[in-house]
Amino acid sequence: MRVIDADGHVEENLETFSDKYLDPAFRSVRPRVTGVDGLAYWVIEEQLYPRRVGPGCHNLGTPTNVNGQLAAHTLGKSDSIGSMELTDIAARVKAMDDEDIAVQVIYTTLFLAYPLTTNVPLATALTSSYDRWMGDRLSGHQRIKWAAVVNLDDIPSAVRQVHEAKKLGAVSVMVLGTAGDDMLDHPRLDPFYAALCQENLALGVHVGWSCPSVNNLYSHIYPSGVIAFHVPLLMAFTALVSGGVLDRFPELKVVFLEAGCQWVPFIVERMHHRFKNQGSTLRKFLPQTAPIQKLPVQDYIKRGNIYFSTEVEDEILPHVLHLVGESQIIFGSDMPHGDRDRCAAAILQKRTDISESAKESILDKNPARLYGLA
Repeated sequence: MRVIDADGHVEENLETFSDKYLDPAFRSVRPRVTGVDGLAYWVIEEQLYPRRVGPGCHNLGTPTNVNGQLAAHTLGKSDSIGSMELTDIAARVKAMDDEDIAVQVIYTTLFLAYPLTTNVPLATALTSSYDRWMGDRLSGHQRIKWAAVVNLDDIPSAVRQVHEAKKLGAVSVMVLGTAGDDMLDHPRLDPFYAALCQENLALGVHVGWSCPSVNNLYSHIYPSGVIAFHVPLLMAFTALVSGGVLDRFPELKVVFLEAGCQWVPFIVERMHHRFKNQGSTLRKFLPQTAPIQKLPVQDYIKRGNIYFSTEVEDEILPHVLHLVGESQIIFGSDMPHGDRDRCAAAILQKRTDISESAKESILDKNPARLYGLA
């Protein structure tokens, strides 16, 4: 059975923001790497990233080293630096072969935290530099595909980035669960969604620290990694449906990545309950409370362009398959992040509580359809 890994990652490095890719106007403030107490950090406008302690804390695997000296958070990982950073494509292909992965779609690591800067033009330059770097590394590669990043604080630039990403060979554009403190149904984002539809690029909604109002509630990485990291993705699903985005852009393909699938029954049921309630009772007294979405939530899923990733150990995966259909679930390895299960696809293939047809759909047919892969 062919395995398509719908969500792998790259650990960015200094080449990502080198002169070859970064807008010349921002080279004097390009991200650099420093070491503190054996850990490696990005320095962006004199601020350290990741911020592992204190308000707004988050954790990232990038950068992996300082001047070739492995950081403490990199030691013990099974993947080589060349594989993690995509500086050695052959090494990444070998890592894929070792786990029987035929095709892998690569997402960012650094841009899983927001904001990296409040300087909007700099943020646009950094995301564009990343996209050009990935396009240069992977354009035309048969087995490794990639997702672009954009700056949703600058929608005209984000639209241009979508069109550029398509030319560079991207198969998806990643966003986090919110656009900063704006929900993903904010009307200012509509030109971005229109560009995705025009280019037939999937929208990859990935877990990450996206919402400052939520991030800054936490000063410890453990609860932050549970709530601030995951909950924005649930907010994204709710916003895209309830805010009418999927009515305005019915051809938009969306995948929700790396939160497992166990949240799906809860959110779908709660939205269905509220949709009925707001649609039949409260609206009689306050018409402005009527739902914006036109259809019950399940009807949007039945269209076939909403996808959910699963963790291979998700206990209620059989129930989710029954709820949303086996054509809407995909698998991501999370390679090379440190908290992943190696050979995860094989673990899924050994499960006895889901059908062989479901396994083939999750590992091959669904991600191929989502990303437009042969």
